[in-house]
Amino acid sequence: MNKYSEIKKDSPIIIDTCIFMVGIEKRQTNPDYSLEKMKQNWMNDVLSYFENIKLHEIVYKELDSDTRKIIDEHVGKNIEIVSDKDLFDKDPEFMRIFNEIHDDPLMYAPFSKTKNQGEVRSLAYACYYNIPLFSSRDTDACDVCNEIEDLKDIIVIGFETILGIAYKASGNKEKRKALKALYKEFCSPKIRQGVIPKTLAEFLDEEE
Repeated sequence: MNKYSEIKKDSPIIIDTCIFMVGIEKRQTNPDYSLEKMKQNWMNDVLSYFENIKLHEIVYKELDSDTRKIIDEHVGKNIEIVSDKDLFDKDPEFMRIFNEIHDDPLMYAPFSKTKNQGEVRSLAYACYYNIPLFSSRDTDACDVCNEIEDLKDIIVIGFETILGIAYKASGNKEKRKALKALYKEFCSPKIRQGVIPKTLAEFLDEEE
């Protein structure tokens, strides 16, 4: 698992839809998971931290209108909405990479043309244009990066690192407390597997 210290703010990064969807199932019922809280706790810091963020247009369209408004504040500054329209069904090398990812058993969705398309198109775009960082919470998408040789050089940035960036950017105790709680809840599968430490402070090599 890649540590926070390995992530450079000037490295190009492409971000998947699921990063922005954290807590969405509780958004309407629990104010701690509201989009405004997420914006205050980590979105603002993370979207300001990276200097060269790419969002595939399919990912952008998958987001709700309120989340797109947050993204739009950075578009033209450090966020670029990218497209592969000039490559899809036209460039043989891009299509080779796309088909390799699309047809992988972890990504293949024979009964839905739209399922996993954000991940597949983002990864194909990242590989074709040598974008080194891919941020996602999707386990299958992360595993594909380890399975497909063309994707081996792409570093997967999990939600734990996203929270770490926000944690390092803030000296506010209440905000840091909220980030620790998000780490404990939304990074729990990796914690249980022993892939990452039990607490956000440990992940960042800091004292509690």
